[in-house]
Amino acid sequence: MYKLANWDLKDLYSNEKAAEKDLLLLEKKTAKFTAYKQHLSSKISSAEFMKIFKEGEVLDSLATKISAYAQLDFYTHINSSKARAFKDKVSNKLAELSTQTLFFSLWFKDLSDSQAQHLIAASGKYQYHLSRMRDFKPYTLSEPEETIITLKDTTGDRALLSLYSMITNVLRFPLKIKGKTKLFNQSELTPYFRQENPKIREAAYQSLLSTYQKQHDVLGEIYKNLVLSWKNEHLLMRKYSSVMAVRNLGNDVSDKAVETMLHVCEKKRTLFQKYFHLKAKMLKTKKLSRYHLYAPLHAKESSWPFNRAMEAVFSSFNRFSPRMAQEAEKVLAAKHLDSVISDSKRSGAFCYSTLTDVLPYVLVNYTGKERDVSTIAHELGHAVHSLLAKEQTNYTFHAPLILAETASVFGEMLLMERLLQEEKDKTRKQALLVSHLDDIYATVLRQTFFILFEIQAHQKIAQGATVDEISEIYLKNLQEQFGSAVSVPQEFKVEWTYIPHMYETPFYCYSYAFGNLLVLSLYEKYKEQGPSFVPKYLALLSAGGSEKPAKLLAKLGIDIESEKFWEGGFALIEEMIKELEELSK
Repeated sequence: MYKLANWDLKDLYSNEKAAEKDLLLLEKKTAKFTAYKQHLSSKISSAEFMKIFKEGEVLDSLATKISAYAQLDFYTHINSSKARAFKDKVSNKLAELSTQTLFFSLWFKDLSDSQAQHLIAASGKYQYHLSRMRDFKPYTLSEPEETIITLKDTTGDRALLSLYSMITNVLRFPLKIKGKTKLFNQSELTPYFRQENPKIREAAYQSLLSTYQKQHDVLGEIYKNLVLSWKNEHLLMRKYSSVMAVRNLGNDVSDKAVETMLHVCEKKRTLFQKYFHLKAKMLKTKKLSRYHLYAPLHAKESSWPFNRAMEAVFSSFNRFSPRMAQEAEKVLAAKHLDSVISDSKRSGAFCYSTLTDVLPYVLVNYTGKERDVSTIAHELGHAVHSLLAKEQTNYTFHAPLILAETASVFGEMLLMERLLQEEKDKTRKQALLVSHLDDIYATVLRQTFFILFEIQAHQKIAQGATVDEISEIYLKNLQEQFGSAVSVPQEFKVEWTYIPHMYETPFYCYSYAFGNLLVLSLYEKYKEQGPSFVPKYLALLSAGGSEKPAKLLAKLGIDIESEKFWEGGFALIEEMIKELEELSK
């Protein structure tokens, strides 16, 4: 029996004191490492270079482990001033120590191309990582400047993000259920957006948006300052060509590939508008309101006990590949899944991969809704991705953002296929297809328009836009996205303030669209090729972030700069809509 449980962080540290002990050890090791500064020269041998490099890897791995413990402990104790203080202490100390080791990467980036290539050629499985370091050479500043930026971030961007988290995590949302008004945290409230009762759906959104409206000015000012900091560092100081070029380089993807994907997604918004017209017809209403975008269809949503959910996920994975199911089960066996809802716990869900020899940690807030089952499949997909790539280095087992959603969305697809195949009731099948198309909308078109909004917001904030003007830009963004298919109440103009990715990782959201459309293409290949596709897919996951994404995907016959490729993903979406149309006759 699988039971709801809290995670156990002992595979990182048994307690805060143990982590603090390693923090002191890291400080000593870092001081010792700085002695290498005087030994670095253009004439260094490959053997000496790799000795220094691997000692640096040990420092980075230890810092990663300490940081992971502090972050994960805080995420389940967000109301604890002690946990917050320790997280901040670790963050500040690690930032301070990282400035002491900056000299190594700066020296390496400063080498001539021929000198660097000689060292890279002798580095074995570290070649891609070292080549990636060189990619940032044109945007790297002097050591004093890099030190200032790193130290500034601890009381600048990171402090603002901590403030955003503190404000939003303690928000409570009143909602009347069965005649009684209760206060919900955000994780408890969001399932009501998909509740069968339209009045409750609308009330849930109004509660969320009115609460965020009260924080609109302060959250908006936090965002504005983060955006200006992004511009000042990356455009004015580092001289990137655009605000998005920073993320693209970090993902090791060409500007053209991202621009092509965004263009195709924007063009294909009419396909989703067609779907929302169909959904309105099936719900027997003239036009959908944004309040009811995720309304369930016909059948009342069944409850999913946690054990049933886990068995469904694992059996879905197992039907595709027993290896995939076995890797996912390791997370639960090691008590690395935190599934219990608590007021002291961060909302949402995530998978946190630390090091190759530490199993990933997964956080979900399980309410027993059908949506939660997909969330578990999604996050365990992330975990499988990391576990399959554990033979890579600690620098290269993390997939780049544009591939990071591949295994997670594929996991959801496997679950949905199982549910659709086993469902014999036509009404329930319609409901499952609607739920699936809603999810695809949320991870493709919605995320694309987040990026289009961010591009505009960054431009306008640089020109002095007010918080209210940013919200008007967001409202117009929604209207363009939905066209005549969905009416958008004015309250939704503040919706952007509760999207943490916009604050924490600007332009991150296109990775969701990229990953989802990529998975749709991969899934088509799976349907065409059958079992012979499985080892190719597992090989892609096992590569982690050890090669350029375009190169990894080219092995599967995918050209990410081609409009045809991105349109191929929408072809499968169109098939789903046609199937839904047939079922609705």
